[in-house]
Amino acid sequence: MAETVEVPLSLIKKMARAADAFAQLEDELEDYLLAQNPEFVSRMREARAAHLAGNVRPLADKA
Repeated sequence: MAETVEVPLSLIKKMARAADAFAQLEDELEDYLLAQNPEFVSRMREARAAHLAGNVRPLADKA
């Protein structure tokens, strides 16, 4: 029969904080890497210019 092991709540909370910190780090690393990619930056600038010029339409309008 399997034994039950009690895990202290403080340990669970520490693990949750570590997981949150890792997720934030992962997001920031992704942002950094995208910002270093000239092709991505160029495409985002083009998309922003098109949006500001009104040359876009809502996704709901696709047909």
